[in-house]
Amino acid sequence: MHKIFDGKVYDMIKKPDGIVFSYLEDVIDDNVLIKFKMFDAKSGIITDIAKNVYLLTKFGSNYKPAVDMCDNFITVKTINLPSGKLFLCKKDGSCYLLDSDGSVIWNGIILYRENPPSSIALYDNCIWASFEKDNVLIRFNIASMREELRIGGSKSPFSSPKGLFIEGNTAVVSNSGDGSLTKVNLDTYAVSRYYEFDKSVKSYIKVGIYEFVLLDDGIYQF
Repeated sequence: MHKIFDGKVYDMIKKPDGIVFSYLEDVIDDNVLIKFKMFDAKSGIITDIAKNVYLLTKFGSNYKPAVDMCDNFITVKTINLPSGKLFLCKKDGSCYLLDSDGSVIWNGIILYRENPPSSIALYDNCIWASFEKDNVLIRFNIASMREELRIGGSKSPFSSPKGLFIEGNTAVVSNSGDGSLTKVNLDTYAVSRYYEFDKSVKSYIKVGIYEFVLLDDGIYQF
């Protein structure tokens, strides 16, 4: 495992050949300066990118109306859906489904025990959400947004699950509580320990054969 970026990172977003991320550049007179970078997984090259490249990756090609809806485009969670649709979830759990032209198809709220999701992901036409304070993963029907299935709870395999990444039928949960990654088979619901770190894990992304984690002190590839 080696560090590819040292500093305070707010979020990582997958792209076909690597990741983009937002990070703290400086604090000037109590004003936070946020900038953006891109990392190419194959070449190992990291480059500065413009804000619109970050927004394009996170929100899709019609990002302006989506960004206009957000109080904070960094903290909002997004899923780019087929046909150019976009699902976004704000920090308070309020959610919106946007059409390709930016118009709102549906809006509502996702909460569990009055807590909003810490992360969201798509699998088999369902929204999966992790809830950091309650140690659960929950599957929601994307049409009705009703809860269909829950994994975890009082005796949970998760420890403050902050991040959620899904590839194929496998979810990888980033446990901020004990610094581990947990795998969940979303067809059988089998749970297994995947990796452990000596720091809190905020998020995980896999791009081909390359794996990335966001820890307290930066981004690592392993």
